[in-house]
Amino acid sequence: MGGGWYELNSKTWKEFKIVDLFDIHPTKNYGLTNNDLFKTNGKIPVIVNSSFNNGVGNYVNLEPTEKGNIVTFSDTTTSESIFYQPRDFIGYSHVQGVYPFSSKWEEKTLLYFVAVFRKATLNRFDYANKFNRKIAKETNIKLPITANGEIDFDFMESFIKAISKESIKGVDSYLAKNIATTKEIIKR
Repeated sequence: MGGGWYELNSKTWKEFKIVDLFDIHPTKNYGLTNNDLFKTNGKIPVIVNSSFNNGVGNYVNLEPTEKGNIVTFSDTTTSESIFYQPRDFIGYSHVQGVYPFSSKWEEKTLLYFVAVFRKATLNRFDYANKFNRKIAKETNIKLPITANGEIDFDFMESFIKAISKESIKGVDSYLAKNIATTKEIIKR
């Protein structure tokens, strides 16, 4: 299975309620003011209420409060704050963790999940009509399934790998073209 775009139409899909696949609850945080929390520079990401930079507000020199390989979102903003967190991190007030019930949810399958979760909530929320944990739990998403009706984790993983490979080819092509153009300009 190559996981290409052409295979999407040939897959069988099933609707799932997020609460049946994940536990959603607030991330642990230090309860510090921003001045105290962000006092040190370090390597541990602090996931904040942001729709930018994968939700990372800063990197600090404190022990992580959460394990990586989960999805997070803020319940004070829009659903654009849904992100995959690959590394251990520090939680923040109003940041919700989306904790998989199954160990089959790994990096590539969680990236796939983030895409369908965002799509299911796209343009439905704003700062007046906030996306929150209750809404997230009740959100339905469509996922590919196997012949026996189980979530097709292999398909999701191979699909994300195929997209990544195509993206890298595009970047390589772009860089090769621009390096050649730059060399030509320098020769002049």
